[in-house]
Amino acid sequence: MWRAAFVLTLFLVCCTAACSLRRQVAPPSPHCRGGNPLAGVYHPQRLVVKSRCRVAIGTVHEVKFEEYDGDVHIDLRPDQPYENLLSDGNGRVGGNLIVEIIPQDRSRVDVPPVGARIEVVGPWVDDTEHGWSELHPAWWISAGSIQPATDQELRAVRLLLQTGQAEP
Repeated sequence: MWRAAFVLTLFLVCCTAACSLRRQVAPPSPHCRGGNPLAGVYHPQRLVVKSRCRVAIGTVHEVKFEEYDGDVHIDLRPDQPYENLLSDGNGRVGGNLIVEIIPQDRSRVDVPPVGARIEVVGPWVDDTEHGWSELHPAWWISAGSIQPATDQELRAVRLLLQTGQAEP
């Protein structure tokens, strides 16, 4: 009986030691944020977080300012090492990775020009409504210009986030 207790105790001590030896993994970028990675995103239940913070590098193919939710929608052609961020659904958008800047972040995240080669940091998510992968919201973009949301755009997105309804 004492032998079984000794083996069990030794096992528990080893498990505890192994757990305390786990390395702390540094985030992939200093631009990663703590807290809820989908804070401020409209209709976040459609997004499944695959990684709370990822980096992608590629070339901007299109930039659209979406009127409905105020997001800036960027089609990014990822460089080869980042193509693993794409899902089958991204084929429907030209093989591009979708990057979204939410209105609340437009005062601190650059909006890149078409043709720019950029680095992007943000949560890597599956958009279950559209069936593709995204970095949403983008927390940092390496090139472009700050284009803050207008007061009207910010009011509209606050209403949308609170009620789920757009302004009439």
